[in-house]
Parts: sequence; C-alpha cells; structure tokens
Amino acid sequence: MMRRATIGAALSAAAAVLLVAGPALAGGGAEEVPTFTKDVAPILFDNCVTCHRPGNIAPMSLTSYAESRPWARSIKDLVVSRTMPPWPADPDNSLPFRNERRLDQAQIDTIAAWVDGGAPRGLAADLPALPDFPEGWTYEGGEPDYVFDLPVEYTIAAEGEEDYLDFYSAIPWDEDRFAEVLELKPSNYAVVHHSGAYVVDLPAGKRVVDGVLVDDPNAEVEAAEPADGSGRVAQPVFNEVNLPGTSKLLSYVPGRGVERHRPGTGKRLTAGKWIRWTMHYNPTGRPEVERSKLGIWFNTVPVTHEVLTRQAGNAFPTDPFGTDIYIVEGEEIKPTRDADGSVRRAKIPNIPPYEDDWKITGITPITEPITLYGLSPHMHLRGKSLKWVVTYPDGSEVTVLDVPRFDFNWQIHYELAEPLRLPAGSKITGIGVYDNSLNNRWNPGPHLEVYWGQQSWDEMYQAFTEYTVESQDLTKSGRATDDDE
Repeated sequence: MMRRATIGAALSAAAAVLLVAGPALAGGGAEEVPTFTKDVAPILFDNCVTCHRPGNIAPMSLTSYAESRPWARSIKDLVVSRTMPPWPADPDNSLPFRNERRLDQAQIDTIAAWVDGGAPRGLAADLPALPDFPEGWTYEGGEPDYVFDLPVEYTIAAEGEEDYLDFYSAIPWDEDRFAEVLELKPSNYAVVHHSGAYVVDLPAGKRVVDGVLVDDPNAEVEAAEPADGSGRVAQPVFNEVNLPGTSKLLSYVPGRGVERHRPGTGKRLTAGKWIRWTMHYNPTGRPEVERSKLGIWFNTVPVTHEVLTRQAGNAFPTDPFGTDIYIVEGEEIKPTRDADGSVRRAKIPNIPPYEDDWKITGITPITEPITLYGLSPHMHLRGKSLKWVVTYPDGSEVTVLDVPRFDFNWQIHYELAEPLRLPAGSKITGIGVYDNSLNNRWNPGPHLEVYWGQQSWDEMYQAFTEYTVESQDLTKSGRATDDDE
C-alpha cells in the first residue's frame, strides 16, 4: 500500500507540473502549449488591460491568471472573431494610426492554442509586470498635472429621460495654458451616455452658482467686441451640440476619452474663461451618483499651433465667407438668408422609415495649408458607416479612415501614425451612411422617421476632424504659449 501511495503521489506531482508548464501530452515532436504567464499575459497587458482592469469600463478584469482563466473560452472566441480588442476601422482601407489596438495573427493563434490546450498558468517567473497606470486614469503617462472635478456630485434618478446638463468650472490661471494630453473620465461608467468638455465664455446676464448657470440681475449686457481682423470666425456647425474648433477640448463616449496631441500643439485653456461640462446621463433602474474628472497634462515643449476640432462639412475656420457644405442623398442642402441679411443654417431632412442606405456627405474645402492629426466618428443607433476621404488639388484621393461597421457601443478617437499635411486647394470629405431598416439589429424603430437630436433614438452626424492651420503660428502672432512647462 505504501508503494502504491508513493507512486500515486508522484503521478499527482507530475500532473501538477504538466498543468503549470503546459507541454502537450502528444508525441515528442509536438509543440508546447502556450502558458498564461509566458505567452498570453504579454498580449493581454499590451492590448487589453487599459480597459480590463479594476475600476475601468470593461465588465471584467484580466490583470491576472485568476481573473482571466474563467473567461478563457470567451477570450478566444472574441479575439478569433476580431471583436476584441475593438477596432472598427478597416486597416486595409485606412492610413496607419498610432493608437491602433489590433492583434496580429500570431497573437490570435497563441491565445487560441492556450485555450485549446487547457489554458495552463505557467511559471510565475515568466509573468511580466503589469503596465503602470496612474490610479484612476486610463492614460499611461503618469498623474495629470491638473485635475478639474465636475463641480457637483450629480444624482441620476432610477427612471426617466435625462436631458443634456451643463455645469461650469472656472479656469483658474492668469495666463493661457495648453494641454498636450487630456482625459475626460467618468466616476460611474454605467450612467454616462457621453460627455464633453469645452472652453467657453459665460452667456451675457449669467453667473455661476455651485457649478450651474443662474441669472445675474446686476450684470450689464456688453456690446460684442469687434473682430480682430485675423480672419478667425466661429462658424455655426451641423447641429447644436458641436462648438467651434477652438472651444471643444474632447468628448467621452465608451471607447473614447483620451486625446494625445503632438508636442508643439495642443488645446488652449484660456485664462478668464470657463470649462463647460456637457453631461448626458442614462438611468439604470436605480438611483446613481456621478462626478466626472477632466485630467490635464500640460505641454512638454512650447506650443506653436493650436489644435482645432472641426467637422467634415464645416466651413474652413479662417475663411470669413465660408459656409457649411452638406449633401444629403445626392442633393446639396444650402443655407438660406433672412430679410435682414443674416444666414440661417440649412435644415437637414429626417431619415425616412425603412431606409437602409441613407447618406450624408460633408465637405470642407481647405483654403490654406493644414496638418491633420486625428478623426473621431460619432453617430447613434442607425449609424452604419463613416469614412473620411482627402482629395488633393490634382484630383487624387486618399481614404484616411474607413469605419465600415460603425459601432455605437464603442467609439474611438483615431490618431494618425504620421500627421498628414494638406495643401491649399485640397478638401476633406466625410461620408456617413445610416440604416433605419429591419436589418439593423440596434434599430429601436425602423417604422419611424428619425429626427436629428440628442437622444440615442435620434441621430447625429459628427465627423470630427482635428488639425492645425499652418498660418496660425503662435510664435509669429505674439499670442502666449505655456513655455514654462
């Protein structure tokens, strides 16, 4: 009996070694099964744990073997189908992006082989270190230099429809400063449908009390300041949610919330102005509280050019006579002029019921050289695809970004691997397609006409485009930059 017990213990020990190390049990020439610590963890740590870690947006953490092993089969299925990591852009019909998170075939095969081989742990010594994330932030570049907190902790009711809410935080500095990196981060991902941060003046006759605009009975309505002669104009844009290019800092939606600008460029935080938080909350069936944060990482070198956020279809920002250009189902939608000479923005028609390929095209003529850095598609539940095409003065075309299967549930800000310089005479075209048919599984009402508005069952066309204008060199105009950072 003692001999049998000894043999049994030895066999158990051998089995445990095999489970940990993971070699295949077949013939001597067979390849070893990949292990978590040596082969799989490096893939997850490089591509997945930005979101799949405690306190972040993903529904489960994948920072350890114990956390990952129960999800092994799902991990395999999702990476083999290229559902994860989410990257809706078509890599074969888009330019390269520096924030691309796509697994190559060898990485996919490694994960599949690990799962098929029993998902062994491997040796502890093989486990790489986790990325060093600042606590509470997604951006990996260390703690923010400055943090704005939503000025209230807002309570979301258990049920009902939440309209857009605006809150205001004063910009505390005496001089303009520039953000090279920004992150807009919810404290409660479950309730934030989306949010935005903008640099604004307070409306005339208003003041801020506890983060909210109220009437100021003592305020004097000031006359508008004359134009500065620079040719800078704030053009109205396609729908009322958007703001001119110098105002918008960034947006948060699932998949997006960090924007990194190139050294020497950035977003201006103007002294004496305010951060306007535009918040859109979703009820979850129980009362919830939320208080977002805006993290700022200041410029690392002196800023020469301010980044503008504009939409394909907006007038060019330095063209004082420019108008928005939108073509809907092959017909240009033109602005009208009132009797007093003021221009009224063109009205975009609603999407008819059961239309499965309804198209909007926005065109921005480039009247002077620019450098293009990033693009952000935003649509709602009928959004089907969105594509940016650049046309050069000689008529040649380049597809910059093609998102053929837009996913409302995961929207990405795409950062070009190399900035793209566009000469005067070029144009940027954004082509948005909508599916209001029964074939769209996300469609809440194919029998309904779709209006343009704020709620998810309404629609938006927002082909956000980030660029700098070459002539707007801050070192030549005498405008302040944050040289001390």
